[in-house]
Amino acid sequence: MGSMSEPADEDSYVNNYHYFHKVLLVLAEDAEEQCKLLGYFNVAWEIKDDALSNGQAVLNTVDAQLSEQQKDRIKRLLENVADIPGAVVNVPNTREAHLRAMNDPCWVPIRAQAKQLIAILSGETDRVDAVLNIKRP
Repeated sequence: MGSMSEPADEDSYVNNYHYFHKVLLVLAEDAEEQCKLLGYFNVAWEIKDDALSNGQAVLNTVDAQLSEQQKDRIKRLLENVADIPGAVVNVPNTREAHLRAMNDPCWVPIRAQAKQLIAILSGETDRVDAVLNIKRP
């Protein structure tokens, strides 16, 4: 279906977007669910690292797919994620420590931002899902 006018890095972008969207879904969850989704393993570190690396990858490969407003919202989320203190991220690898880390107040605005971004990006998520042939329930 692709035409010659599609940028060559549409494939990279679509994959990057898919992984970033997965991180957004995790970011939007509450602390307990986040810990469960990551199997109580390096939860805060993994979420922060995945959000930053996948978010940057989207911004680095995006062409005309996202509006300036959408890109700006992604950048602002990434700035807030980048600001999560090391003390929250570098915790002992125990269930209790992960729950405590994910219940830190610094996550509250980030969860709200993630929820808003999921809504703002819903059209692009549908487009990417169609490209990747992903069916959501």
